[in-house]
Amino acid sequence: MIRNFIMALLCTLFIGACTVTPDGPKQAVNLSAQLKQVAQVDTWELRGKMAFRRGDEAASANLRWKTDGDDFHFRLTNMLGVTMVSMVVDDNGAVLEADGETYKDAVPAPLIYYATGMDVPVAPLLSWIKGMPLATDTYTLNDKGLLATLRSGCSGCQGWDVSYSNYGSVTFSDSVNDSAQKQVWLPHLITLTQEPIQPPPTYSETAPSLTTTLKIRIYQWTIP
Repeated sequence: MIRNFIMALLCTLFIGACTVTPDGPKQAVNLSAQLKQVAQVDTWELRGKMAFRRGDEAASANLRWKTDGDDFHFRLTNMLGVTMVSMVVDDNGAVLEADGETYKDAVPAPLIYYATGMDVPVAPLLSWIKGMPLATDTYTLNDKGLLATLRSGCSGCQGWDVSYSNYGSVTFSDSVNDSAQKQVWLPHLITLTQEPIQPPPTYSETAPSLTTTLKIRIYQWTIP
């Protein structure tokens, strides 16, 4: 399968890098104001690394993710900068290119799973990655009033726990007044964990029995 080829390449990489990570605000922030600012950020680009682990299976790659509302371009590259997975999502659906092949689907998550073996909750992650919970999520705050942990509650994405750290201040233009600048605190390290599904006692088939961990380390946020 194509995922075996991609996973073999990904396993040659590692998540660590010599970068300076931000340590967050010095004073506590107002959560309502922070989430209001985050909600305004619907066009952004990030660069970093993504690591995946499930049981003895582990992989990592360089990540570049650029969004414009619900549309986005997601790309994974190896340490030489060679693109291994590239996916574009727009009103026409999702198109993924990997290993010289092109694959299409109405939604992106199945394509990512097929190409890499990674079960990525793409739709909620567009909010989670900014440190913004969905209406059905539960969460805790750190001592500066920013999200520390999140427990998913949306339909179809239950079971994901998200932890946040290394918040940094990012400047962006006011959508009403282009000459004005705003600042928002965005996380630079996000870890998503999904525990194995526990089937009912009478369930005869084998349910997933391995914990899945997805770690995203962001080196740079860019907001137009």
